[in-house]
Amino acid sequence: MIHSVKAGKEFVVVSENKVGMLARVTALLADRGINILAISAQAAGGVALMNFVTDDALHTRDLLAKKGFRAQENSVLLLEVEDKPGVLMQVTKKLAAKKIDLLNIYASASASYGPCVLVLSTNNNQKALVTLKP
Repeated sequence: MIHSVKAGKEFVVVSENKVGMLARVTALLADRGINILAISAQAAGGVALMNFVTDDALHTRDLLAKKGFRAQENSVLLLEVEDKPGVLMQVTKKLAAKKIDLLNIYASASASYGPCVLVLSTNNNQKALVTLKP
C-alpha cells in the first residue's frame, strides 16, 4: 500500500487563464532540467491555478520568481503508494480516523502500474506524516 511518506514542497502558480500558460510554466522547468513529479491544474473564470511538485524545490522557487510568476510555496506530504484499487480509500480512512482534515490531494500517474506519488496537504501535516508512516 504505502511505500514511503515524506515532507515536501508544492508550488501554486496563479495566473490569468490564457491559452499556453501551462505550456510556458512547464517549458520553463523542462528547459532547466527540473522534473515535475505531480501536477494538478484547473481554470475558473479568467484565473488559472497550477499546483505541482518538482524534484528541485530550491531551483523551482528561484526560477519562477526570476521569470515573474507569482508562486506560493506550501508544505505537503509526498506518499509513494501502490497503484491499485483501494489504496486511496485506505489512506483517507487512516486520516479520518485521526480526525485529520484533508485540504488538497492530487497524484502522479505511474507508467506501468508501479508506484505513484500522492501529494496531499492537511490541517496537520506532522500528525498525518506520523499516521501514514509505513
